Amino acid sequence: MFLKINKKTDIQILLGEIEMYFKKYNIEKTKKMEIKTIISEIVYNIKKYTPQGSVQLTVSNDILHIEASDKGDGIENFDMAIRDGYSTSGTLGLGFASLFRLSDEVDIQTSDEGTTIDIKKRLR
Repeated sequence: MFLKINKKTDIQILLGEIEMYFKKYNIEKTKKMEIKTIISEIVYNIKKYTPQGSVQLTVSNDILHIEASDKGDGIENFDMAIRDGYSTSGTLGLGFASLFRLSDEVDIQTSDEGTTIDIKKRLR
């Protein structure tokens, strides 16, 4: 599933679509909440910090692949951005760091031309 992120309500579309994966793979409640949190944080950051972006969801071998990309200015201070409590916008600064705690694998490529985040989350 591929979705361009244009407005905050796009998160509802994406979370609705992920429900089909939950049903197909009989995902446990805790894992569902973790996946929803990951997706919510990604979409929220795309809308908050960039002019445009997209999220693609695929499943292979019981692993959910989440690929998010944007055309923003990149993550200026990556080492700080992944720490709890760090925020450039006055929020609690917990969301971005949570991607690493809740995901099985995270790969981030960032530059002044945009950011790509690849996440893997085991469904079982």
